[in-house]
Amino acid sequence: MKRSQANTLVTCQRALVTVSLCVLALFAGKSSAQTEPGEITLPWVLEKTLLNNVQLQAFPYELRVSEALTLQAGVKPNPEFSVEVENLLGTGDMQGVDNVEVTLGLSQLIELGDKRQRRIDVAQASERQKLGEYELLRLDILAQATGRYYQLLRLQALQDWSERRILVEREALKAIESRARAGAVIEADVTKMALRLSHSKAVKERLDGETALARLRLAAIWSGEPHFQRAAGELKPLTRLPAAASVLNAIERAPQYLQLLSTGRLMYAKRRMEEAKAQQDVALGLGVRSYDGFDDGALMFNFSMPIPLSNPNQGNILAAKANEAMAMEQQKLARSQLRLSLLEIHQAMVNNAGQARLLEQQILPLARRLLKDTQAAYQTGQTNVLQLADAQSELFSVERDLIEAEAAVYRQKLQLERITGQSMSTNPFNAMPAAAQENR
Repeated sequence: MKRSQANTLVTCQRALVTVSLCVLALFAGKSSAQTEPGEITLPWVLEKTLLNNVQLQAFPYELRVSEALTLQAGVKPNPEFSVEVENLLGTGDMQGVDNVEVTLGLSQLIELGDKRQRRIDVAQASERQKLGEYELLRLDILAQATGRYYQLLRLQALQDWSERRILVEREALKAIESRARAGAVIEADVTKMALRLSHSKAVKERLDGETALARLRLAAIWSGEPHFQRAAGELKPLTRLPAAASVLNAIERAPQYLQLLSTGRLMYAKRRMEEAKAQQDVALGLGVRSYDGFDDGALMFNFSMPIPLSNPNQGNILAAKANEAMAMEQQKLARSQLRLSLLEIHQAMVNNAGQARLLEQQILPLARRLLKDTQAAYQTGQTNVLQLADAQSELFSVERDLIEAEAAVYRQKLQLERITGQSMSTNPFNAMPAAAQENR
């Protein structure tokens, strides 16, 4: 009974994995059913993926197979009916049917060693493992959909960044052309800024192509077409990051680790089934035999069983024990590997978050002030066009570095959630729903 309750709890915890991916800092106050024209939200994407992903559609059929195998495991051996006729159509005194002997028998194989229950245990453990595999698959696909959504947000941010760069360079080109017409600067300055503007337009065109491809890849995960134009939200800096201790504490409920525990339970059930097969079954029979052409008759009883001179299943038992020991060893190795992976990802997320904070709070204001001062100095002839272009490049480089650092933080946060199967959100509007928290 306790084991059944534990399995039910594990299944419920795994079911909550998908909920944690739906509630993110990008989408406070938005419902999965609410979408603006041409704009999609992450909850809408995850709902669409769950309903229409091709890989997930096969699971109901796989579940039916598992249920059918569980039913088959509980089937008892059927009784056997036999008819035996002797002394029929012989020669001499045995001619005809006067001396015929007919035996009608009914026998039943009786399984010992609780074999039927052991088969059921294996089938049920296999069914639970199949459910765990589905949860892992569902988590993988939802994490993939979320990752593609983040990629689309990153490219949209880069598009906006590229448009701002083009606008700044276009305004600078107009100012340089005006000064060139007045004879204040040479034509090479005009060409220099025009070249930079053309390069920025090429970058914008490339980003537009990558964004269109990202929309296609996102829609493909639910087997659809990208009828939307944009993804809602921004990759804003996270206000707080999960602590390393809380990340490591989540190992015990990590889907990959829970799946290994499920595999261990399956190997345990298989080992017990192989041990049960070593118990010899018996067959009991009851029949009626007639003599002298059906004039006389008598009851018959039959009992049979193999002689257990040796264990006929000893090889399978040893193999099952080896598989069970291997499953236990894999559990230990998985814990160690998960710990190292989580620590590595967490440290990378902390590094990128620190880099983003430094860029936003210190470097970006300085880059903006440098460009503003350089533009003012250029208007009075105190700086040349190379210095102006350098100030612009500094600002645009810092802005792009900030976008990439913030995108990296979200990708690593998603990796942590994928491995642990739990939300790593710490923002007040980024917590799991109340109902989910109560279930946890």
